[in-house]
Amino acid sequence: MEVVAAKVLIDWLRNRQQLLVPFNLDLRKLAPAEAERVIHAMAAAAQADGTFDDTAKARLEAALEHVHARQDQRTLAAHALEKPAAMRDVLKDVKDAQTGAIFYAASLLAIDRRKNVNRRYLRYLAARLQLSAELSRNLERRFTAVS
Repeated sequence: MEVVAAKVLIDWLRNRQQLLVPFNLDLRKLAPAEAERVIHAMAAAAQADGTFDDTAKARLEAALEHVHARQDQRTLAAHALEKPAAMRDVLKDVKDAQTGAIFYAASLLAIDRRKNVNRRYLRYLAARLQLSAELSRNLERRFTAVS
């Protein structure tokens, strides 16, 4: 009986995590402070490999377009690139899996996953946000860089 109960619980938890995954990332639907932190997370992801060339800039601009960033948010992203916030400050208010999933999805939109250093950054970010491997894989399938 305990084995069946454990299997039901595990299936329920997996199902619950899948329901937490945002279907659509839209900055217009987030509180202003949360949207600002998401933009900082995108800027950090865009610079994860230590460079920011024209290709990375185009990728970030496409990601901002994809999440419906307003002009003031685009300006904030430009400032975040010039003076990046510390990751601990960006992620300090992430308290639940849903918020963590939003930050991870936004980072996925802004990063070039072909580079090994960026894949390592994403693993670090998933661990820092305490996302399960299953949830991070689900997000990686659903959110890809848009440029």
